[in-house]
Amino acid sequence: MSTLLTRLRRFYAMHRWFLILLLLFSAFRLFAIVLFRPGGFIADNSDYEFYYAWGLTIPMGYTTFVDLWTAYPPLFPALMLPVFEWSSRIPPWVEPRLFFHLLFGLELLLFEIGNLILIYRLARRIEEAESAAPQGRRDAEAHSLIEKPGGWQSSDPPLPLKAALFYALLFAPVYTLLGWFEAMPLFFLLLGLDLLLSRRRGAWIASAVAAALGFLVKLTPMVLVPVAVRWLGARLSLDALRSEWFNRRSPGNLLKSFLYGTVFLLVVVGVGLPLAHFNPSLAVSSFTVNNLRPPWQSVWALLDGYYGFGLVPIDMRNLRGLEQGGQWSSRLPWTWITLGFVLLYLWLYTRRYDWGRVRTPIAFTAVSVIWLFLYSKGWSPQFVVWVLAFLALLRADMFGALLAVMLTLLNVLESSVYLILLPDERWILVVTVLARTALLALIAVDFLGQIWPQAKTGVRLQSAAVRLSAAVMAMVFVVMLLGAPRAAQAYQERRLAEHPCRETIAFLRAEADGLTHTLAMEETDLWRDLYPWLRQEYALVVVDGYNPEDRPFDLVKAEKLAALAQKGEFWWIERANGAAEWAQAAMNFFARPDVYRVDAQHLDGCKLVRAFLLDDARPLGVFEAASGQIALRSVRLGEAKTGATLSLVLYWQAMTPIKDDYTVFTQLFAPDGRMVAQQDNPPVLGQAPTSAWRVGEMVRDVYRLTIPADAAPGAYKLHIGLYNQAGRLPVTLADGALADHVTIDVEVR
Repeated sequence: MSTLLTRLRRFYAMHRWFLILLLLFSAFRLFAIVLFRPGGFIADNSDYEFYYAWGLTIPMGYTTFVDLWTAYPPLFPALMLPVFEWSSRIPPWVEPRLFFHLLFGLELLLFEIGNLILIYRLARRIEEAESAAPQGRRDAEAHSLIEKPGGWQSSDPPLPLKAALFYALLFAPVYTLLGWFEAMPLFFLLLGLDLLLSRRRGAWIASAVAAALGFLVKLTPMVLVPVAVRWLGARLSLDALRSEWFNRRSPGNLLKSFLYGTVFLLVVVGVGLPLAHFNPSLAVSSFTVNNLRPPWQSVWALLDGYYGFGLVPIDMRNLRGLEQGGQWSSRLPWTWITLGFVLLYLWLYTRRYDWGRVRTPIAFTAVSVIWLFLYSKGWSPQFVVWVLAFLALLRADMFGALLAVMLTLLNVLESSVYLILLPDERWILVVTVLARTALLALIAVDFLGQIWPQAKTGVRLQSAAVRLSAAVMAMVFVVMLLGAPRAAQAYQERRLAEHPCRETIAFLRAEADGLTHTLAMEETDLWRDLYPWLRQEYALVVVDGYNPEDRPFDLVKAEKLAALAQKGEFWWIERANGAAEWAQAAMNFFARPDVYRVDAQHLDGCKLVRAFLLDDARPLGVFEAASGQIALRSVRLGEAKTGATLSLVLYWQAMTPIKDDYTVFTQLFAPDGRMVAQQDNPPVLGQAPTSAWRVGEMVRDVYRLTIPADAAPGAYKLHIGLYNQAGRLPVTLADGALADHVTIDVEVR
């Protein structure tokens, strides 16, 4: 026991800073799983929803790999579906997905913790190997652009801690953990790589098992097989073919490499086939489905003319559709593309790297992963964590940090801004895809430069990768700055096109140059929905019913509306909820005898009416028509300025039935008696002829008089009257005098 405690103390003393980091790393992700929802306020964005729906096929009587196909290899559903069943045993919360998200997130957290530990271990292997490297190799590496391992005596922390810190502080792995299972296959790849580099006897066999299990979760870990072939001693040359490959005594023989591939294949078949219920056609459905779907979010998608997300066009239950295949007809020569990628990969693979260096298999594994992504038909945002893990190992410096941030930013622009907010702005997808593709290729060049056989050439490759990456990132920022106004405008246009009250907004904008400058409502949600579109034209007011005396809310709101009406006419607006009547607070206000309503509109998702107060005082004038009387109840004027338009509203009321139609004239006279502006037309621009007026109904009549720019400021006179072919109607003014028009004083500034 004392020996064990001594070892534990020694282990803690050696790794205490990493253990502190591991604790905080685990706790942060645990709390994030419980309390964070991926997608933020943009959208509820997570593949957990798909996994949850997949689980719900169980009570429907479906069995994966029996009467369900899947886009994933067999081990993933074997690890996910039991978690769904266990979570279903817990009485559901208000949000029924809670316990599946929690339990499956905890399962993935174990793999994510393993990823941090493996990054730490792999970085230790690099540090230990390069610290113990012969002097000649150190001299060759002296000109490299990668930062050298150092101890606490240097300005940098040790490489293992630096790599772990780099990965722990990245955003994308946390976000991916909350929505996708990428931590699981990444763990198997890193585990297989760590076991491959181990000097323990037989560890390379365990590496093959880990790689195969990873392949059964996702295809990517298969890239470890060619790396293992080289690491286990196989040399690729004609001389090696003749003298080493089949010579058991030669360190370059293919025995271990062959056994590694054999173990990999046996585990894939021996574990995968039973998990797939010995159904070979459905066991490889993850390959088959790629023939069904179009390329997505990649250079190939742009060339093929597809600008959507990774769509799988058939249901998992549709086995006939899976067999038929060919849902997407690509115009790309995939045979030649595949051949080109294979040949270039073989050329890179057969370079004379120093496979005795620990950095070489790690860097070439990273290059292989990137190569697979560049070749792949599509790109999904979660793929970035594979690249970030290797950046932590091979580029845990400022350049690597900038690359990590930029790749994450491109993911956000592509998956959140483009696909969700602005799906019609295809230029965003084009920019993000091209920039990401260029950066991935340049990262691969940088990693190759770290292990290139000729040290000087390697330095040049790294230098070129750094400079070109900086240029790509700079161009992305320039495009973002130049494109931001266009994106903002497109966002506004889309939100308006999808607005439930877009017709109401258009109507209010057309009315904005009148004398109604206020929109009143009682819903804060309605204020939120209208404010972005109408804030420049109107003052938007929410009328609340709070009062310290606890009086009825609707009465208090009606009083506040009356106070608002004292300042001038306003629009009352509500959501169109199907009810014919207005809200109770508005009805209380409208019930007052001095309140009038005109221009009621019910256009789409909103309804509105213009309201104003008119006291019962004597009208400005009563016109004597042939069949009755017309009262000019009131006149409201806008601001009068030289060179501007004077808005005025006339409030007419028929006191008796009117049989004839009359025309309104409005004339503005300067102090010297010269008429400077005039507008004559039937009431409401001909839409409300006097013969159609109902007795007692208020008619709101708008006019706009343009005051000349050379008009002198001063006291002007506005003449208002009615006429027909027989001439002007006589009018009795408020003081009892007779005239043929009503005169209003106007101060022009």
